[in-house]
Amino acid sequence: MLSTRRSKLKHAISRGAGIAIVVIIIIIIAVGSYAALNLGKGATTTPPTSTSTPTTTTSTTGTPTTSTTGPPVTTTTNTSSQTSPASTTTTTTTGTGTGTVPSSLTYETASTASYLDPGVSYFSYDYNILQNVYENLLWYNGANSTSVIPWLAANYTMSPDQKTANFTLRSNIKFADGEPLTSWAVYFSFNRLLIDDSSAPTSHNTQASWIIQQMLNTSLSGVLGPGHNYTQSWAQAVLAQNFVQVTSNSTFTLHLQHPNAAFPFLLAGEWADIIAPQYVIQKDLQTWTASGTGYSLPFTTLSGNVSQQMNQYFMDQVSTCNTGATPSGCGTTYLDGSYNGSLAGTGPYTIQSQNPSTHNVVFQANSNYWGGPYQFTGGQKITPQIKTVNFNFVPQQTTRTLDLQSAAKSGQAMVVDVTGDHLYDVADRNAWLNNNQLNSTISGVTLYGPYTSLATLFDPFATNVTNAATGQKYTFQPFADIRWREAFADSVNLTEINQDVNNKLGQVAINVVAPGLPPAGSFNANDTPIYSYNPDKVAQLLLQAMANPITSFTDVNGHPAKPGEFNNSFGCNPLPASGACTGHPIGQTIDLYYATGDTVDQAVFNQIATVINNISTTYNMGLTVGVVPVPAGQFVALSLSGIYYMYALGWFADYPWVIDFTAAMYAPGGAYPVPDSMNFTTMSKLENQAITASSNNNLTGLVQDVHLMNQFANNAVMYMWTLYPIDIMAMTSNVHGFYYNAALSTAAGGVAGPEYLATLY
Repeated sequence: MLSTRRSKLKHAISRGAGIAIVVIIIIIIAVGSYAALNLGKGATTTPPTSTSTPTTTTSTTGTPTTSTTGPPVTTTTNTSSQTSPASTTTTTTTGTGTGTVPSSLTYETASTASYLDPGVSYFSYDYNILQNVYENLLWYNGANSTSVIPWLAANYTMSPDQKTANFTLRSNIKFADGEPLTSWAVYFSFNRLLIDDSSAPTSHNTQASWIIQQMLNTSLSGVLGPGHNYTQSWAQAVLAQNFVQVTSNSTFTLHLQHPNAAFPFLLAGEWADIIAPQYVIQKDLQTWTASGTGYSLPFTTLSGNVSQQMNQYFMDQVSTCNTGATPSGCGTTYLDGSYNGSLAGTGPYTIQSQNPSTHNVVFQANSNYWGGPYQFTGGQKITPQIKTVNFNFVPQQTTRTLDLQSAAKSGQAMVVDVTGDHLYDVADRNAWLNNNQLNSTISGVTLYGPYTSLATLFDPFATNVTNAATGQKYTFQPFADIRWREAFADSVNLTEINQDVNNKLGQVAINVVAPGLPPAGSFNANDTPIYSYNPDKVAQLLLQAMANPITSFTDVNGHPAKPGEFNNSFGCNPLPASGACTGHPIGQTIDLYYATGDTVDQAVFNQIATVINNISTTYNMGLTVGVVPVPAGQFVALSLSGIYYMYALGWFADYPWVIDFTAAMYAPGGAYPVPDSMNFTTMSKLENQAITASSNNNLTGLVQDVHLMNQFANNAVMYMWTLYPIDIMAMTSNVHGFYYNAALSTAAGGVAGPEYLATLY
């Protein structure tokens, strides 16, 4: 059974940095590269013979049809550039007008890259770049976030038991370094991802390999399993799973140990990009054998046939873990920085450079791009028309806005990040608030949206909080008592905050499932919380908790508190006839934490503090609620460390499938229940049922289990849901031809953008 223990820093950073709900513009572009390297080019082996007996369930060939293996494909398209903030409609926007195609485009961003290696990265801004450099076997069909089509693959078939997938690659595709796309590139890319094992140069169990590992032997995964040492024997066991079985240069079979109805989505993310093996092997060996790394590679020179050389590389890869320059992670790769560009992709653009000082990235169009599948293009070959793209790091909002105005006046092409609190620097306030119309206030700038995204923002309650200074559990654990959780949630008018602070760039959330999240029916508008804004009820709940505090407590591991380890008393008991405590009540303090710059959760927490502190003053309860900003760079790690009573984060889809949300927020062992010490056995049972249903492609059962989990979570007030974020996009009006895909935008941090620059002109 799939374990859900994992760290999802990509999502948390997006929210914690104040970006997910306030950064409203991000451009996502398709990029590739071209050069020539010939490391062992032409080496061949006798391909093994497939031992499976595949039965075609769904196949896509040269005709413009799509594989529907796994989730059912539904397409909802609206050609208007405007949708209601509460809408879940996928919107396709095509620019109109004629004129000279811009020779270059500049995107000014408030973000910087973390890792630009697809096998290593797990961060929103990186994905803006990666999905424009590299391509997948399967990818999303234009603006449709629930339809995945063969991309580098020509077609694939699934066996009846959903455990083998037989792929055929498209022909005549080359990587940017000139080497041809073959099945061995798939073998290399996927096994390299598995050996990386969700590691970065500075950490383990923090990256994205687990998304593929959930279909394999989870005991070999550092995230999903019990843990392991990075040894050659472990690496050999990973390879022995035979995940990718090469059957010819253009065909291969994927062997799954745990079928998953979300299979197409699992292969459509940046972690599953196919990279050029000859180029990557050569560059990584040069990187790992450079002076000062401290690595001792078992194979400094590779020999033998293709598979033998690749397997030797994997032994080198694992030998860089927990040693030398990376004592707490695995070896830095050449692609991590891509400072001198990347030639390892197959896409329509190239990375020319990334400057480690300025954090600026430069792209060039790839004139030799293969053109993309015509299911996506409508029969037309993709040709990148904007030849140069500059991703420039410009942290100041005022500078970005002034640059956008200047670009519009001078005829340059530009897209910029705009924070939500500066929305009205570019948009007409009255038109937006009164009519949901995004009218630009800058001549030559066009605003598009709003677009719904696959993301849910929330504020977790921690029930077993540790004193960071002493390392000991606090005796006061208010949120172990549901009355406290409901009281805090009843203290907030989210509708008011969404309009007045968030400028309507969200829809008030009611459960963990973002609207539109597959499979159909997962979001149920009837799965509503038991709380609502009601200060009078807050007072009643707190008075009840003061008069009759819970007296026993069991931690997330099932260990009951010993005498003296737990005491939820506060105020006075009994309450005098006057209705207020007299003398000196037992005082308690609860601090609420948010990332600096997150104006929405700042407002949420300030309202909670005001309501509860006023009630405490009225009844002399001795309660003090504080609101504490934390620099975004520190916030995520601290919030997930179990030292905060309440904090503000959220979840953005790794891939558009409901289990990606429920496993993280509901299941014991999930990304949030672990630090929050939420251990509901009912949730464990329901989540296991949901995983089984998804494995068996029982979508009706899966939706039913999700509905029950939402009801249980809301009745238990596991979280205070805040918003489903809404995206908009602004760019100079001389840029046309983009589209919006919710699955891609949320994978890139919950923000909108033209996901494929090659369609722009």
